[in-house]
Amino acid sequence: MVTKFVGRETELKALKEQINSSSSSFLALFGRRRIGKTETILHFCSKEKIKHIEFTGRFEQPKRIQIKAFLAEIARFNPAFKERKAEDWFDAFEILRECLDNFPQNETLVIFIDELPWMDTQRSGLLAEIGEFWNKYVSRRQGLSLVVCGSAASYMLKKVVKNKGPLHNRITRKLPMEQFDLFNTKRFLEANGFNHYNNKAIANIYMALGGVAKYLAELNRACTPQQAIQEICFAKHALLQGEYEELYHSLFRHPEYHYKVMTALTDRWSGLTKSDLANKLKVSNGHITKTIEELLGSGFITEYSKFGNISRENIYVATDFFSYFHNRWMAGKNKTNDWEKSSNSQEYAIWSGYTFEKLCHAHVKQIKAAIGISGIPTSSHYWSYRAKKKQEKGAQIDLLLSHEGRSRNIEIIECKYYDGPFTISESYKKELINKRVVFNEQTGNKYNVRFILVTAEGVTKNEHFNELNPLVVTLNDLFLPA
Repeated sequence: MVTKFVGRETELKALKEQINSSSSSFLALFGRRRIGKTETILHFCSKEKIKHIEFTGRFEQPKRIQIKAFLAEIARFNPAFKERKAEDWFDAFEILRECLDNFPQNETLVIFIDELPWMDTQRSGLLAEIGEFWNKYVSRRQGLSLVVCGSAASYMLKKVVKNKGPLHNRITRKLPMEQFDLFNTKRFLEANGFNHYNNKAIANIYMALGGVAKYLAELNRACTPQQAIQEICFAKHALLQGEYEELYHSLFRHPEYHYKVMTALTDRWSGLTKSDLANKLKVSNGHITKTIEELLGSGFITEYSKFGNISRENIYVATDFFSYFHNRWMAGKNKTNDWEKSSNSQEYAIWSGYTFEKLCHAHVKQIKAAIGISGIPTSSHYWSYRAKKKQEKGAQIDLLLSHEGRSRNIEIIECKYYDGPFTISESYKKELINKRVVFNEQTGNKYNVRFILVTAEGVTKNEHFNELNPLVVTLNDLFLPA
């Protein structure tokens, strides 16, 4: 399916600044699989009319095949090199240098190495040769730019961006690519013919697939939103059947604990500490430290601090929407094959309510814009207090926004995903007041606390609303540009 390129203005601007500059550049682009990294580079080259030579790593192939594929691309770029052979990466890059010597000195050229982590097989020596290629050739020649790209963000950060060896301090620009937000998801869908989907439908799709360009591109615009999800996730031979396992296997060399950590975190909406995770998986904290770091680097989980937490043990929360969706509806004891039926069930209503909370966490910038505090630095936290005495009350705040600096302003954000306007009942009003009272008691009444209600279609203004006087953010506000 041919799709129209949408968004990525920040990345395209950065590429233009670097590649169209008078000096050579070395860029590292990284982000999760199928997010649109390759398409962004190729779109940029096409739009700017810049020639490029593209090398792509082959998944789970030995060095011999990787080098063979590398030489094949050189031959496509210049057929005069069709019969050249190489024993190792030293030979391969010598051939590339010779090929580029024939390229006009006054023209711009992008040398694009895609899926570098797949190309860098064990003890291959590839990174050392890339370092030499940059140091001794590309950096000394005007008009050449080297772009390396990889889906395994943890690899890209450790082996490329923070490399202590041949690539140390060589990168001139790093470009992390994140999933589309709701604004760009809507732009992407509308550009590709989904003009009949309203914001609620797009939000429901986002809570299932996230803002992953490839997933969105494969939706069938002739279908209703429920039918489109059924076709891509649950039908026989559906594109995303097996995607979860393939995704983690392609990113991490030993993904066994990545699965276990993600399963544990997708079962616990409010997240777990490292100690909680270790106890749940029956391993030591150190045993899962690398796994957690790799999941953080790849954007599958997010680390939050507990506001005012003395122990300083942070909470880890799964924030990859497709992983949430897969583990609840496509796998495990509650999996379904009939999305039309499941999406109209009470179980889905409960699940979507929790997932909407995750959607709000992912769109804090839009929430801040809606309430007029875009320019104010803030930090997101979880906060909870467990009652220690019978006469005490506990409270849990899943999204607390603290203003940084000397400000003592706190936003308590509540997320409610209902059809139609949300109505504050007397019991819910008391629950919110209790949250504020307990928070004030446990923090010494140091803060100015304000309630923010994020709902699908606004809030009914009754006596309970007037008493609480919350600020209201709607689903439409989450579709604002960041």
